[in-house]
Amino acid sequence: MIAPAGAISDARIEAITQLLKAAGITALPGRHIHEHHRYLAGTRQQRLVDLHEAFEAPDIDAVWCLRGGYGSAQLIDGIQWDRIQADRPLIGHSDITALACAFAAHHKTAVHAPVAADLIRDWPDDRQTGFAASVRSLVAVLGRGQTQQTPRHIAGPRCEGPLQLWGGNLTVLASIADLDLQPRGDQPLALLLEDVGEAAFRLERCLHQVTRTRLFERVAAVVLGDFHNCAVGDDPALMIDIIGDHVDLTRVALFTNAAIGHGADNHAWKYGQIVKVSGSADGSGSFSS
Repeated sequence: MIAPAGAISDARIEAITQLLKAAGITALPGRHIHEHHRYLAGTRQQRLVDLHEAFEAPDIDAVWCLRGGYGSAQLIDGIQWDRIQADRPLIGHSDITALACAFAAHHKTAVHAPVAADLIRDWPDDRQTGFAASVRSLVAVLGRGQTQQTPRHIAGPRCEGPLQLWGGNLTVLASIADLDLQPRGDQPLALLLEDVGEAAFRLERCLHQVTRTRLFERVAAVVLGDFHNCAVGDDPALMIDIIGDHVDLTRVALFTNAAIGHGADNHAWKYGQIVKVSGSADGSGSFSS
């Protein structure tokens, strides 16, 4: 367990550790995860130490980020990529989007999925089943490489064919647009997007920036997940209208209702994974590995 971004309390770290222990999982804490530097989980150097040590330690199956927040992008320039085991997955979402994109661009494994702190969130009764499904999806990705999404196809081409998965938190993607991080090759991309707590104009500002990157030239499908506690959250038509102003929907397929985001429905997917994509005339769609 590492904290490459925001700080987390000792009590929450202990609760996560005990919950994983009860599930038969040994959780090894990074050396500096109890540190605090402003709102960050230690200094940049301390967080880099934990990142490198997590990927060099023996007998580790995965590296799970405790939470998002802010700070992941600060580490990218300092990562010594020869110290990162390519087949050891980095797991997280939200601010971890910055690290995940950098990992995948350097042919390392990154999985968009709940952060470890989500395990101890006080989910409402009607959301617990959804979160349990999110955890099961992470197990499926880690164990068998299986990814399954059933978003709704609402505009653009039917988009039948294989696409490569990319994306994450829209605000974070905009903040690292200058780094030009993308998977190598020329495989068309499905860009999965989610966000939390943003006003509509801020989301549009970020989308404007992302759609003007070199990465977006490869995007064949935009897939909208949950915009949790955002101004567009209760009005999906508003986000669709914003997309229409910035994306050529004669070229790019648009899907909604993907199970990713800051809510309970945050199903796992691996960066750079090739999936079969289909969008039907009746609005149904599927992404499957």
